[in-house]
Amino acid sequence: MKTKQWMSALALAALMVTTQVACDSKTENKAEEVRDEQEDLNEARAEGDTSDIREERQELDSAKAEYDSAAKDARNN
Repeated sequence: MKTKQWMSALALAALMVTTQVACDSKTENKAEEVRDEQEDLNEARAEGDTSDIREERQELDSAKAEYDSAAKDARNN
């Protein structure tokens, strides 16, 4: 009887861990996008092209907004 209880407990723990990891992956992906956009903005600043800087800044702002939305959704669920 104890073996069945252990197996059930381990299966439940594995399910809880994988569910938590799946939820975090969306925000982690959005955070990675923000980091990538920040690097692109830094490169544009180094090159000094103002139109590229403006474009990269808009893309960074968009990525940040998406991250904020994903993080808010994760907190509410």
